[in-house]
Amino acid sequence: MGAARFRWVVVLLIGAGAVCAAQSLPLLIDESQWLPTSFPEAGRSDLSPTQAVQMQILSDSPYGKCLAVGPWHVGQWGIRYQYKQRLPMATGTIRGWYKTDKLLPFQAEVVVSFYQGDRRIAKTRFDLEPSSAWRRFEVAVRVPPAGADSLSPGFGLGEKTAGQVLFADLSISREMAPLSANPKPALVTRFRPFRSFAESKTFRLEKDKDVWWLISPDGQPFYSIATVGPSLPDADSIPKGLEVAEQLRQCRFNSLAGWTDLDRWAMVNDALIAKGQLALPMFVVLQSNTLAGEFDWLTDGVDRTSDGHRFPDPFDPRFESAYLAAAKKAFAVVGDKPWFVAWFADNELSHDRLYRRVWSRACSEPFVQSLQVRYQTIARLNEAWKTDYISFTDLSLQKPAPTLPNDPRMAGYLAFERKIVQRYVEVTIRCIRSVDPARPIFSNRFMASDIAADARLLDLYKPYDGIGVNLYPANRGDGLSGGEGGFLKMFYDLTGKPILIGEWSVPAVDSALYDPAQKQGLDWSWNEALADQTQRAVQAQRLALDFYNLPFVVGAHWFTWQDIDTPQRRANRGLVRTDGTPWSELWNRLQMAHQAILNR
Repeated sequence: MGAARFRWVVVLLIGAGAVCAAQSLPLLIDESQWLPTSFPEAGRSDLSPTQAVQMQILSDSPYGKCLAVGPWHVGQWGIRYQYKQRLPMATGTIRGWYKTDKLLPFQAEVVVSFYQGDRRIAKTRFDLEPSSAWRRFEVAVRVPPAGADSLSPGFGLGEKTAGQVLFADLSISREMAPLSANPKPALVTRFRPFRSFAESKTFRLEKDKDVWWLISPDGQPFYSIATVGPSLPDADSIPKGLEVAEQLRQCRFNSLAGWTDLDRWAMVNDALIAKGQLALPMFVVLQSNTLAGEFDWLTDGVDRTSDGHRFPDPFDPRFESAYLAAAKKAFAVVGDKPWFVAWFADNELSHDRLYRRVWSRACSEPFVQSLQVRYQTIARLNEAWKTDYISFTDLSLQKPAPTLPNDPRMAGYLAFERKIVQRYVEVTIRCIRSVDPARPIFSNRFMASDIAADARLLDLYKPYDGIGVNLYPANRGDGLSGGEGGFLKMFYDLTGKPILIGEWSVPAVDSALYDPAQKQGLDWSWNEALADQTQRAVQAQRLALDFYNLPFVVGAHWFTWQDIDTPQRRANRGLVRTDGTPWSELWNRLQMAHQAILNR
């Protein structure tokens, strides 16, 4: 197999570096060709580089030398071996072999950096499924950013992990298999019940022959096909809402997603019922980051809180008060409506190194108490931790936090991390149930990051009726990739609860919203963008059916109604353009997918 690397190559000299202009170039694994790349965190100097990041070139793989990346414990954004040369191509195919050890979905990755001259203008990433045996991979780089004239591949990890990935027999070529212009959509394989269920006052969740469904109040199995209802003008919100509702029904959307304005769209639903039509079932998202009121966020002694997906301190009584007030406010609008489906407890909370974030005011006291229970005396703690704290109060003032898995402090922190999540789950369920005893409550809508932390903590989310997941597919092939399907199945396997996809969509670069020279540069959604609206529509059709075919998924909600074009962000996420005109190919393909689902 290793001999396959020695293919004919033509090399040209451009500027000062040797670069490939050939059909196939072996990316020789030699120390002189690769730059080990990591990004330290500001203010972190407590670990040596080898403790924080491990990268080395090994010589004992079946394919000769290999790049070994991981474990990785401290840093930002990712670590990788970056190829030192910039290759004069903007598209092509990267091939090789890889093997993983103790990795989860979305952790191993190929990263491609794009350049315009000497300036890097963008990068994109390709996820690789975990594989304990050597496995062949092929990455097609089809969509470069505007103006890119060269690229450089990298191979590594996108998430912190105690595991490792190996890469060997790497090459890159200009040739690239095109995406099919009109591939066959997925067959609809989900088993749909032939019977009705018992009627009830509200929607509920039920499993039939190993397939999960939402059950509507009239006893019918319901799979939620939703999008965000657009903002409605003050003056004519009901007429405009009725117009949009008709558009959605023509495309066979059957519900409204969680970010929909409750007040305005509740009035639209009332108007639909008054006209003798069916209302559009709605969902509610309670989001910690938008709660009114002062309460603390979990923090550690080094990096303070996490980013915009920060985690509230569930031990702070002000959080419970603010959360309960938000639940009451939403329930006052839709609580008596039979078309109100379910709650999402939160949106995209970060679980990254949650075990470290114990030093907010309300959280720190029960954490230190848990250490006192665990060790009894400060002397015993010092003996176990190999420290010299004078007292537990002294420990509180110094705010230590472990990083490495073998740190003797880690066991106590990980044990309390579970108490944090358990407390958060108890508070959110208690608040919602106090105002709404019956309707389903889905968890926080997890994002496709913090995978190791999620896997460690997901069992604590079992008290919810269902699990919310936001998944934006990478769109590297037809439909869901094996890694994306495995990611969703991980949530189901670890909780046993049905999943609702709270956000998904597909972008394309021909929307004119992905020029890196414009405004704030490329939006993160460019990493998932296809070349044009035809490919976008075909992929959206396939994904809608792939989600439906997963027996533990009870709905998938498209984000969002309208493309985003602001000074802060530009993204082709919408069903309609920024001027409100529909993306016709997308609508037609989604209509076909939705028709296939609802006609079952």
